[in-house]
Amino acid sequence: MRVVHSAGTKGPRGIFIIVALVLIASIIAAYLFGAALVSSQKTLIREQAVIDHLQRTLSIVKDLETGQRGFVLTGQPSYLQPYDSATRIIQQYLDELNDLTVGDGLPPADVARFKQLTQSKITELHETIRLRRDKGFDAALAQMQTGTGKQLMDDLRSLTTQMVDAETVKLNATEEKTVQLNTDRTAIFVLTVVINLIFLYWAFTRIRHEMIDRERQRQLLQVTLASIGDGVIVTDTDAKITFINTIAEHLTGWSAAEAVGRSCIEVFDIVNETTRELVENPIAKVLRLGTIVGLANHTVLIRKDRSELPIDDSGAPIRDLDGTIRGAVLVFRDFTDHKQAAAELQKATEMAEAAREEAEAANVAKDNFLATLSHELRTPLTPVSVTLSTWESNPDLPESFRPDVQMLRRNVDLEARLIDDLLDLTRIVRGKLVLNPEVADLHELVNSITEMDRSEVNAKQLKLTVKLDAPRHHVYADPARLQQVFWNIFRNATKFTPIGGSIDVHTANDAQGNVTLTVRDSGIGMTRDFMDRLFKPFEQGDAEMVRRYGGLGLGLAISKALIESLGGSISAQSDGPGQGSLFTVTLKSVDIPSRTTTPPTRSRPLPSHPLRILLVEDHEDTVQVLARLLRALNHQVFTAGTVTDALKHFKNEDSFDLLISDIGLPDGTGMDLMRQVRQSSKIPAVALTGFGMEDDIAACKQAGFNDHLTKPLNFVKLQTLIEQIGNSRNN
Repeated sequence: MRVVHSAGTKGPRGIFIIVALVLIASIIAAYLFGAALVSSQKTLIREQAVIDHLQRTLSIVKDLETGQRGFVLTGQPSYLQPYDSATRIIQQYLDELNDLTVGDGLPPADVARFKQLTQSKITELHETIRLRRDKGFDAALAQMQTGTGKQLMDDLRSLTTQMVDAETVKLNATEEKTVQLNTDRTAIFVLTVVINLIFLYWAFTRIRHEMIDRERQRQLLQVTLASIGDGVIVTDTDAKITFINTIAEHLTGWSAAEAVGRSCIEVFDIVNETTRELVENPIAKVLRLGTIVGLANHTVLIRKDRSELPIDDSGAPIRDLDGTIRGAVLVFRDFTDHKQAAAELQKATEMAEAAREEAEAANVAKDNFLATLSHELRTPLTPVSVTLSTWESNPDLPESFRPDVQMLRRNVDLEARLIDDLLDLTRIVRGKLVLNPEVADLHELVNSITEMDRSEVNAKQLKLTVKLDAPRHHVYADPARLQQVFWNIFRNATKFTPIGGSIDVHTANDAQGNVTLTVRDSGIGMTRDFMDRLFKPFEQGDAEMVRRYGGLGLGLAISKALIESLGGSISAQSDGPGQGSLFTVTLKSVDIPSRTTTPPTRSRPLPSHPLRILLVEDHEDTVQVLARLLRALNHQVFTAGTVTDALKHFKNEDSFDLLISDIGLPDGTGMDLMRQVRQSSKIPAVALTGFGMEDDIAACKQAGFNDHLTKPLNFVKLQTLIEQIGNSRNN
């Protein structure tokens, strides 16, 4: 018996060649468009770098001016640090401007003018500082009032704006080109995918037709081979081979001429893979039992050349119509691929487990990174925030400087708010957002927010209308978090409303017993598409809005999570760009709590008692500012920058009334220090750190700290804690 095969082999080969050519063409096209896109992106990066360099250089000049003002105001050399730092790097930035004129860069004439204005400004600043040193504040102030420095700075800002605008035009053109290239590349990719799918379908059809033809030929074989597709051996009732197909020839190593007439046990020699014991031949077992049988697992075939092959098989009897057994058929296949697949599956399972563990480790690393990022961002804000607050409350500050000081203080507060937003988002995602609900007066919170942003409203000449018409205006909520929500909404209204616009704040009650707060502005408005994404994290509108208004796009996402956690809702509406926006917050109102006792009144400041304070902080600016302010309150302040130095103070039996310690220190942590101190002392201790997550606060308390203050420091809170400790010590 012979198996007849189709002689045609050109079809599959031709199909493969055509599909391969289409794939190669697709790869070449994708590569060419990808290379063009990469080139355009590099140009985009270079043009952005030019803009960033101009803005950074101008920022350094501003730092010079900031240092000059601080020194003129105070006469303290320490305030010249920004000036000195900027002086050391300004020349490098000016020299690097020459490199930005190469090719299609900055015009050399503009660069020369920019450098000339900068040098003139540096000269003017230096002269003012010299006058302050040599002749005092009045001489320096007279020099500043000539207006020369302001004019130079205005000219420098104007020139920078002109150069940045010119580069922005080129940047926008490059962005358009990049977008177009990306679109073209995507189109090519989609087209090639469609073409490949068409050719694959065509190839599938051709191959299917080939398989059907082969199957029709196979149907001409014996009935026992009708449903067989692997290695096949047919025997008579004496287990003598009468037929062996080509697959069985390949698997056993015996040709049909050699195998036919031999005992199946000789040709199909099988043993247990593990024990190496002989396994009963399935043909013999079928003839003995008269039933279908299969091999046990871990069976290998000993081929003619004595090599081994793992197999899977089944045997069945061949019966006449009357049921008489006329022989047996054995079907078997190479089990190597299956074993490899099982091994690969096991390996994939192990890799998946490793990936899961890696993901968990990455999540822990992310949390550690956010905590460290918070600390590193908050720490340098502390001396700035405390200093600006001190200046702002100083009645001797010249009124001409007060707007600048207020502006700087607002921006520091904004930076701290952005850090808090990042941490709040992390708390929300991890389900660790802590709320402390109580009965709160919504009207008081609204009045507080509008007063907090009064300077911005006045600066932009906005018409603010506040109508608190809700008779029931008490809610059960976390006052601090609710104030955060109102601040985000009102701050957005002032931020996105142009000069001379209007903001209307209104409260009312609805029929369901809810109190609603609406904030309507005449600002830039929103598109329908942007409103659909408004309450999602990191959504800030288009690139132009991001460049113009900045921000992280977290405030409204956090506000929505907070309001929903408090059982309320928040929504936004707009008729389109330029038509203003309307934000609505709805909360269930509650009854005013009954007051059986006299409501608490604001207590007077606690009397101050001089204390011996050990301040442990490795950030030099923070140490200088806090030590100076604490000494101004008549406290005796000792400082240490490491855990080792702090322990030396205690080892030398220095007695202290209060320990104030940072958490992140060069040779350990403040918690390490606190644990060692607590072994021998019950000294009151305050943790002062940029680590502000709930786990960080709990860890500080567990280590032995009495209180936890997060950077940037609110000096009033620290002063209150110190006064309480002083009173406790003297009572």
